[in-house]
Amino acid sequence: MRTLQQWAVAAIATCFRAPCLVAQVYPVVAPLQTKVTVSDVSSADVSLEIRSLDGAALYKLQCHSAGYTGDPDFDYSGDFECRLSSVGRQEGYSTLLTDNPRQTRDWESRGRFFGADLRGRCASVPDFGATRTFRLRGMKLTLHVAHPTFSAGGRLTSLELGLTVRPDSGARLPIAAAVPLSKARAPANCQLERRFP
Repeated sequence: MRTLQQWAVAAIATCFRAPCLVAQVYPVVAPLQTKVTVSDVSSADVSLEIRSLDGAALYKLQCHSAGYTGDPDFDYSGDFECRLSSVGRQEGYSTLLTDNPRQTRDWESRGRFFGADLRGRCASVPDFGATRTFRLRGMKLTLHVAHPTFSAGGRLTSLELGLTVRPDSGARLPIAAAVPLSKARAPANCQLERRFP
């Protein structure tokens, strides 16, 4: 039977072999619920702050279209992509919405939306369609895309973005908790496995 010290040594050794996400305590976020209309996705410019209970800015949510050049720290892709970052702190991840502890590309998160994700049965796939929930840093953050419109060629042209933030004391990881893609609930024509390997 292992002693407490042996367990600690084993845990530290595991963290040296691979990235180790350590649960931490974060400031409690103030509840937030808001909607933003994006009338032209090709020039999307959404910027929202998530604050603590005492009003201090903790995190910044930014959403833009592919090719946006106003944020030198992030390469936006997809048709519409949201990034979460800490206010006043440099992090080891380009977006806190990633669930990959070895993130090497900005697009490695469920914060990136494609028009195909928002149409038909694909839009109703939990956490990979129009509504995506992220649990991290003492909060549950939900992005919901409503009323998407498309051009005659199928290109995403406008949408309404809903953001809900609630305190979640069980969400203690520094980045989003991983959410498995249920192949049983994801129609094959959605091709989610290609975008969320």
